[in-house]
Formats: sequence, structure tokens, C-alpha cells
Amino acid sequence: MLFQINLIEIYIMISSYRLGDLVLLNLCENDINEILTEHPNSIGSKYIQEKRNNNSCNIDIITKIVTEHIEQHLDFLPKNITDSTLIHLRLGDVVAGNEWHEKIKRPLEVNYIKSLVANDTNKKYVIGKCFFSRPSSTNYEECINLSNEYLHNIINELQAEYFNSGNADIDLCCAVKSKLFIQGKGFFSKLIVEIRKKLNLNSIETTTTD
Repeated sequence: MLFQINLIEIYIMISSYRLGDLVLLNLCENDINEILTEHPNSIGSKYIQEKRNNNSCNIDIITKIVTEHIEQHLDFLPKNITDSTLIHLRLGDVVAGNEWHEKIKRPLEVNYIKSLVANDTNKKYVIGKCFFSRPSSTNYEECINLSNEYLHNIINELQAEYFNSGNADIDLCCAVKSKLFIQGKGFFSKLIVEIRKKLNLNSIETTTTD
């Protein structure tokens, strides 16, 4: 299995680090303070601190921070990432959760993603992990099992490699650095698209529902 997760450890998967929501939405002050406290050296914390001292556009600020972060962490990225296609999958709560905000973010169909790369000869990487937040549904085992199944299917059908950095910031850097990015569901994926637009990089936008 790609996710070797014991249900006892689910609390590790419940995270306050919602980077897409932070930049593209307005998080409340409590959520912002949680990011500063729980992820003090992250891209999110740097963004919060920079935003408080800067009136620039949100995307300008985050693009600058991410670009700097990439240069500082190149050794953590696949060596061939600039020649590769990267696909982001939103996994976890949205796969089988029962809340309305989870249902509208159901993962893209395997055959649809496959059609997007039908003529793509690039090396393919997949990023994404089981993610749960406090408002998530609690049918964790079902979500984890179906996430495993979906991820396996994507990898097998696309002959792709799963890049499991274990770190949202590194995943973000990997996505921005790739030759082509294929959008998944949710604001994290939308943020990647917006940063890549700022840098004049190619993306395939797959959804207007976040």
C-alpha cells in the first residue's frame, strides 16, 4: 500500500495547514495563528508574515516566497522534474466524505485524467496525500482505503510515479517546478495554477469547482 497508515495515527493526518485556503480565501485569525504556531518555518508562515508587512497582491507575495523556497530545496525534488508532467490528486476526506464541501471535490475520474495525458510523452509524477481537517467527515477508514485504491489506479493507468515528500511545501515546489501541471480538486491545486500563471508556466486546468 502507498499509504501505510494505522487508524490510531489518523490525528497526524488532521492538519491546520491549508495553504490554498490561506492565500485564496480569508482564514480567521485563529486558523492563521495555528499555522504560525504549528508550522513556524513553512511557506504559509512566511506568507503570513510577509503579507502583514506588504500590500502587494497575494499571488505576487506567495510566488516570490515559493520561488525562493524552490531554490533552497532543489535537492528534495526529482532531478528530472523540469522535464516532467505532475498531476495533483486531492485525497482523504473528499474521496468519500459525506459533507457537501467534500462531495463537490470528489477526485477526477481516472479515464478523464488519462485522456488529458494521452499524447504526453513526459515522465509523469503524482502528488497528493490523505488530508483531513477538523470540519472533515469522520469515516476515516473508508476515505483512506478508497484513496489508496484511487491512487493505485491512477499510477497504474498513467504509468506514473508517486512522489511522496511527506511535506506540503515540497509538493508545492515540485508542482511549480514541473514542465506541465495537471490540476486536481481544491484550493491547494488552484493555488499552484495561479502561481504557474504568474510564472508563465503551462497547466491544464480541470475544474472550476473548488
